[in-house]
Amino acid sequence: MRSLLSIAAACAAFILIQSPAHADGHLRGADLPAEFAVGVAPNFVRDFNQPFDAWGMKYKSDNYRAFLAEMAAKGVPHTTFTQIYYPAVKGDGVVSNRAATTVPAPLPVAASGRQMTPVDMLAGSGMLAGMAFQGWSANPYQAFLDAPMADGAFPLIILVHGLGGSVHTFASAAEYMASQGYIVVTVSLTSESAASPFAEDPSSPVFGLSEGEKQRIYGLRAQESFTVVFANFMRLLFGYDKPLPETGEFPPMSELAAQPDGAARSGQSQADLFEQRVADVARVIAEMKYLNESAALCKAALEHGGYSKPLCGRFAGRIDVSNIGVMGHSLGSMTSQAAAAFYEDVDAVIGFNNGMPRMWEPWGGFPGDPVGDLPAGVGKPFLQVIGSDDDFVHNVFRGMHWQMFQATGGDPTENYPLALEQPWPTADNPQPVARSSYERATAEKMLLTFRDQNHISAVDDDKDHFEPGTVIQGIRVPLSPDIAQPETYEILGWVKDGEHDVYLPHLMRNYFVVHWFDWILKGDESARSKLVDHPFAHGVQAMMQSGVAPE
Repeated sequence: MRSLLSIAAACAAFILIQSPAHADGHLRGADLPAEFAVGVAPNFVRDFNQPFDAWGMKYKSDNYRAFLAEMAAKGVPHTTFTQIYYPAVKGDGVVSNRAATTVPAPLPVAASGRQMTPVDMLAGSGMLAGMAFQGWSANPYQAFLDAPMADGAFPLIILVHGLGGSVHTFASAAEYMASQGYIVVTVSLTSESAASPFAEDPSSPVFGLSEGEKQRIYGLRAQESFTVVFANFMRLLFGYDKPLPETGEFPPMSELAAQPDGAARSGQSQADLFEQRVADVARVIAEMKYLNESAALCKAALEHGGYSKPLCGRFAGRIDVSNIGVMGHSLGSMTSQAAAAFYEDVDAVIGFNNGMPRMWEPWGGFPGDPVGDLPAGVGKPFLQVIGSDDDFVHNVFRGMHWQMFQATGGDPTENYPLALEQPWPTADNPQPVARSSYERATAEKMLLTFRDQNHISAVDDDKDHFEPGTVIQGIRVPLSPDIAQPETYEILGWVKDGEHDVYLPHLMRNYFVVHWFDWILKGDESARSKLVDHPFAHGVQAMMQSGVAPE
């Protein structure tokens, strides 16, 4: 069993190796020209009807609970920080920075406004930007603050980060989608975002905290973002309450014992997490609906005590709230699937690199009722994308919840009660839990496997995604439980398309995401055709689809 450190590394970092791959020019035309420049506006979404972090109060440390008591005493509401990307009026020229050699291709400069920086990304907090972007050598952002919005009303897309992510996780996707005529919202969720600048809210009681105090609370939240979920797995599944070893290794098996109710309790903790995350997505959508109203109605609905809402009036009549999509990565993929299943305003969903285990579903999927013969599933048009060799997902789902649970005396089918969730991964089915989610979906659906990609290839959580020519390495998902030594491979990342450097995972992501939403939300039948007849024979390993291919 690989260490917790290796699991974290698979999610957070790439390793340099040899030379980049090259394409043969067959990618030309895959990147759509920008219809618009891109504007961006930060927004603090407040919910006065729930505590600052109900999930954290139940599942995080005593030290964190003390912090939550501080926030309650100060009257800090549950706060979801967002960045709103929108189609903007074009100016002259294109954005000039290092992103100009990446995908998406250089976007137009906005007619006016200031280009976003990493510090702007996190609401002006240089401290958080330093934590989140340590080692980044260039500004990859092509959106402009205070840019004039283009005419029209545009479909709304919410982009949801994975475990420990933030508003930057899908930033390049948000810019690309906004340039194609969407209003796109990225989020930093209170439950476990590692970079959530809630204390930068000018209306908040904690806005005036000293830099030292902000460093303390931001550091505490970052500490309890990623590892807290694994600590809960160890405690609930295996009865292990001590801190995980500093070496990053799991404790010896002799110190672990599968708990009789471990699967149920672990499933309950995840169901609680998704319930809060889906509620946050619903609250963000509700906020965007209010921003679509007149300034007066918007202010009446959203201003609370000393909290102002400066964006009221700016987006009035510009958001097509009858066409809403949700897209997420990893934990955000599962959140998006749950949002589509349980929130009627969501019209289409896209998930990257995770399926929703049946035992983790909130509100009726689990707990209380037996699974029975009718498992829940996404009932909206559903595009699911996975990497062929997602070692992180393999370690979490197949390692912790199957092999370790079985080795310590448990029945792993308690974690995965559905037959479709249980097989060992194969080349044709590299993520059985994701395949199960796809099979359970009941509307138009597509499952894509991206060749030679890992857990974070399609998102922006690593600086190598913006360093042309960087060569990166992954770990193969073992096709047999008997393989003890992991095999490394060259991730299909940076390639050459003629004279241009192209980051292939982002190019493929952008192509399928925009065409999916163009088909479902804009009613573009030509986009539907392009989903099946795509230009990525080199990068798409497999495709399954139902109700997508034109008749």
